[in-house]
Amino acid sequence: MKKILAFIILSVIVSTTIPAHALYTELGLSYGRKTTTFDENNSFDSESITGSLSLYFLERLALELSYTDARGLRQEKASASDAQRTTTQKSQIMGADLILVFADKKALFQPYIKGGGAQISRYQEVKIQGQDTFTIEPEKATVPSYGAGLKIQLTETFGVKLSYDVWKTPIGGGLQTDDTAVRAGITWVL
Repeated sequence: MKKILAFIILSVIVSTTIPAHALYTELGLSYGRKTTTFDENNSFDSESITGSLSLYFLERLALELSYTDARGLRQEKASASDAQRTTTQKSQIMGADLILVFADKKALFQPYIKGGGAQISRYQEVKIQGQDTFTIEPEKATVPSYGAGLKIQLTETFGVKLSYDVWKTPIGGGLQTDDTAVRAGITWVL
């Protein structure tokens, strides 16, 4: 009986002294596009779209799951008499990151850092005018990722999110490079 009474008293003390931290979910969507034209024969066009689902717990921690689809098209010609070279690149990135937010969820500015991992799938196709087409499709790679960002909470449920993300992408021979993305998007708290 003493153990049950002690458990009840301890439960009441703990439940009244530790603040409650509700779970909440946030959906995010960001898009990026870049077009660069050097001259009539040389240009680069890229775009990416990212969707994310973040599950917040303990007020300032979140688990973010994300999916990015990125595409790039480069057209090159060294001179007017050279054959046109068209390179198409595609990447799909599935990420899982732990986010630490440095402000309350009701604050206007909410800076954060994040770290985790991502699975990257890549594909490249090169067409040279009048010649064969060849493709490069490296193995899917699971790599570490990290980043930082700022969420600007405009209303209780709607915000703008700016981020800088880095993936340690393998480039062969045991080497890795930093692939990066700067993103701007919107978020909804459910």
